[in-house]
Amino acid sequence: MSKKTASSLKTTILTSILMVGILSLVLSVSVTIYKSNEQYTREASFFVQQIAKIVAYNSIIPVAFNQQGDLDDKQKGFLNTINNIKEVSHIHIYRYDDFSEELTLFASYIKKGATTLRPQYSKVKTLKQPVFTERYIEYAEPIYDHSFEGSTQNPPIGYVYLRYELTQYLQYNQEMLTWNTIVAAVVIALSILASFYVLNKVVAPINRFVREIQLITQNKAFDSRVKSTNLIEMNMVAESMNAMLAKINWQIHQSAQAEKEITELNQNLEEKVISRTQALRDSNQELLDALEQVHQYQSQVIQSEKMASLGQMVAGVAHEVNTPIGLGVTASTMLSDKIDEISEAMENQKLSARKLSNFLVESKENTQIIYRNLSRAADLISSFKQVAVDQSADINREVNIKSFFEDILLSLNPTLKQTSHVIDIDCDENLVIKSKPGPLNQIIINLIMNSIIHGFDQMDRGLISIRITQRANTCTIHYSDNGSGIEEKIKQKIFDPFVTTRRGEGGSGLGMHLVYNLVTQALNGRIEVTSELGNGASFDIQFPAVQVLEYES
Repeated sequence: MSKKTASSLKTTILTSILMVGILSLVLSVSVTIYKSNEQYTREASFFVQQIAKIVAYNSIIPVAFNQQGDLDDKQKGFLNTINNIKEVSHIHIYRYDDFSEELTLFASYIKKGATTLRPQYSKVKTLKQPVFTERYIEYAEPIYDHSFEGSTQNPPIGYVYLRYELTQYLQYNQEMLTWNTIVAAVVIALSILASFYVLNKVVAPINRFVREIQLITQNKAFDSRVKSTNLIEMNMVAESMNAMLAKINWQIHQSAQAEKEITELNQNLEEKVISRTQALRDSNQELLDALEQVHQYQSQVIQSEKMASLGQMVAGVAHEVNTPIGLGVTASTMLSDKIDEISEAMENQKLSARKLSNFLVESKENTQIIYRNLSRAADLISSFKQVAVDQSADINREVNIKSFFEDILLSLNPTLKQTSHVIDIDCDENLVIKSKPGPLNQIIINLIMNSIIHGFDQMDRGLISIRITQRANTCTIHYSDNGSGIEEKIKQKIFDPFVTTRRGEGGSGLGMHLVYNLVTQALNGRIEVTSELGNGASFDIQFPAVQVLEYES
């Protein structure tokens, strides 16, 4: 950390007073010059416009009737009266030619000693306001024939161009600069004198005060007292310093007494520390043993949850398989009975063509029934086998997500068909990823059962939506239901172990904890829950997974 550069109080006061004086001077001069320039610009613009209007008014008749002598005649011409206005250096009067209708220089005035100015044909039409340059002002006033009604609405018959010198204004500015320089020097000198006065009245007492404090500190004479000064503020500081010195002196005596007592206490402290350290170690060991037992119990309960889920699925699939197998057995029994009848008829030579034909038709129907039901049973057993293997295994394999989720729903069919709930899966049929199907299986089953048991407890027909997307190397599962939602206090700790709303009704509170562990540990992903009471619940699951392209399969 960089050390700040320190400055003395003397330098600070001197600099501050000088800066205030200089800034005040600069501000005052700037405002004065600005206001003076603004006023001069306004007055000069008005003066130039008035002169131009007077010249334009007196030029109407000469310009209208082409009487040039009335303007520039050396004895009687109107323009000679402008000699009394020293600042006007040039006046041009322009007239539109009767034949060519082009502007022509009709009459002009040049101040004595001024250089000749070429005609300003292109400029007179644009100088509608006075234009200031460094040395002069330019302005053009149109000449209208007032003998016609509404003359200002008609085109002008000519223009008056006037140039006004700024020599007097420049001299005034030079004088102002000189006086401002003198005033600035006086202000700076007064600021310096004021600075030294302040330094003598303020800094000197402060320096004496600081030296007294340094001597007290160096000599550790905390029973001494600093002297008062001629400044009220410094006297307040001196009183506070004296009070602090008295407190320091008292604390030194108290510290010496306390040090003596501490020395006596230290003689027995070591034995107490050893005794309490041993007791703390024993307590820590007991806590570690208890924690280990809790972890073992938690692992056993989680494993029990997995096995209970698998057992429930086995019972459901067994019940589901019994139906097609029973139908197949019934059809095979009927076929066997028909075969016996045909055999008996053949032996007794009573087999007719019609009876044989009926037997063949019925046999075909029975064999189709047997085939369909055995195929159905084989599909159920295959799906169950794959789901059971995935649930118990923890290895990566290629998984077609759409088919995988459909197999999971098939394994849950014994539970789902007892309700009217609807499960919608939105996923690309060709999406294949490399991942661990076992954790995925357990996650989806737990979420579905959680919705059925808790979310749809008071509903006859609920909706579960599962949307799966793959982007880059991340698979996202958005699971949502339109159930009763989750209370805020439960939602905040829903992934904690043993959190349940059905305690005493068979709920262990480990279902969502198991889901969380499978997502974060087995899949190295993350899960977030969003829910409001009465508005359903949704879970967003993301985990790394590599998509397998079709040509790689």
